[in-house]
Amino acid sequence: MFVHLTSMLLILFAAVAGCQRDDRPQPAKPAAAPAGSYEHVANGAPLDVDPTHPVDVQVTKPVRQTLRYTVTLPANISPLYQTTLYAKVSGYLKWIGPDKGDAVKKDQVVAIIDAPEVEEQYQQAVADYKIRKLTHRRLADVWRESPDVIAKQDVDVAEAAYESAKNVMQQRAAMRNYTKVRAPYDGIVTARFADPGALIQVATSSATNAIPLFTIMDLDTVRVYTNVPQDDAPWIVPGKTHATLLVKELTGRSYSGAVTRSTLALDPSTRSLLVEIDIPNPDHALRPGTYAEVVLALREIPNALVLPPQAIVSGPKGKAVFIVDQGKAKSVPVQTGITDGQWIEVLSGLTGEEDVVVVGKRRLLEGLPVQAAPFKLPEAKPSQQKFERRSPGPFPQPAPSATAPHEPGVAR
Repeated sequence: MFVHLTSMLLILFAAVAGCQRDDRPQPAKPAAAPAGSYEHVANGAPLDVDPTHPVDVQVTKPVRQTLRYTVTLPANISPLYQTTLYAKVSGYLKWIGPDKGDAVKKDQVVAIIDAPEVEEQYQQAVADYKIRKLTHRRLADVWRESPDVIAKQDVDVAEAAYESAKNVMQQRAAMRNYTKVRAPYDGIVTARFADPGALIQVATSSATNAIPLFTIMDLDTVRVYTNVPQDDAPWIVPGKTHATLLVKELTGRSYSGAVTRSTLALDPSTRSLLVEIDIPNPDHALRPGTYAEVVLALREIPNALVLPPQAIVSGPKGKAVFIVDQGKAKSVPVQTGITDGQWIEVLSGLTGEEDVVVVGKRRLLEGLPVQAAPFKLPEAKPSQQKFERRSPGPFPQPAPSATAPHEPGVAR
C-alpha cells in the first residue's frame, strides 16, 4: 500500500513539472526584413536605405595623364671623402697648423713632427751614398784607363754597393719627408686630436696607443645614403633614376641629382638595396650626419588612365568601383597600378567613359538608384609617399578579364 502511494505521488509531481515548462515564454523569432529592404553584407544588419529613394553620390570620369611614381625615404648625408690622418714616424709634435673648421689644400703641411733619429739616419745614408758613389767612379776610371790593374769584377761590386746606398738614401729621405704631415686633398678639418708637444706614435697594426692628428672631410660634394625596399629596388638605375634631397632645416631649398651607384645586392637582414647619390655642395650647406629625406622618381607612365584613390572599393573578391549605369549603381571589378597619392592608375576594367562614384559609395549596393552630381577634386599637391605597393617588374602584370564574376558588396 505504501509503495503504491509513493508511485502515485511521483507521477503527479512529474506531470506538474511538465506543465510549468510548457508555460515558459518562448524566445521571439527574428522579424523578417521588410519587403524591398537591402541587407548589409558586412555584418548582416539591415541597411537603412530606401530602395525607392535615390542615393546622392558624386561621380567623375577617368582621365588620361602622365603618372609619376615616387617614393620618399629617409637618408643620411656623408662627405665624399673622409680621412683620419696618423703619423708615419714617431716623435714629438713640433707644430700643428689648422684647427677644427679650417679649410686645407691638397699637399698643404698641417703638422711637423720632431724626430731626431730619423734625421740622423737620413744624414748617415747620404754620407754612405756619397762614399759609395765616389768609390765606384774612381774604380771605373782606373779600369777604363788600365784594365790590367784592377778586375772588372771589382768595378761591378762597387757599382752594386753604390746602387744599394742610393736606394737606402731614398728610403731615409722618404721617412724624413714623413715628419711633415700633409693634407691628402682639399677639405675641411672636422676634428683635431693633438696639440704641440704631444708624443706621437707610429700608426701600425700593433700600435695600440697611437693617436690620430686630424680628421679631414671633402664637403664640396656629399654622398647621400638611403636604403630602397625590395619592392622598389628593380626600378633603381644608376645614372638615370632622378633623386631630390630635402632637408627640413633648409627651408625652401632642394638638391637634385641622380642615383650614382648602388650595391646591386640586397641586404639579407633588411631586404633593402643600399643606394648612393652624389650631390654638389659648393656652399657646404649640407652637413655630414644630417638627417634628410630623398625622393626617388622610380617610374613615369604617360597617358595613364587614372582615378582619385578614394573611388576604389576593396573587398574579398578584389578591387572594384561603383559606376552609374542608367541611374543605378553597378559594381565593376578593376585592377590598379601605381599611385602618386592624388591619382591611382587603372590597368583594366574601365574604358574611360564611365561615371565612377567617388563620394557616397559607402551607402551603395548593386542596383540601388542614385542621384549623381559632379565630383570636384580638391587642389592639393600630390603626396610623394607611396600609398600602396604593386609587385614591380619589367613587364605589366596580366589584367583579369573585365567580365570576370564579381560579387557586389558594400564599399569600405
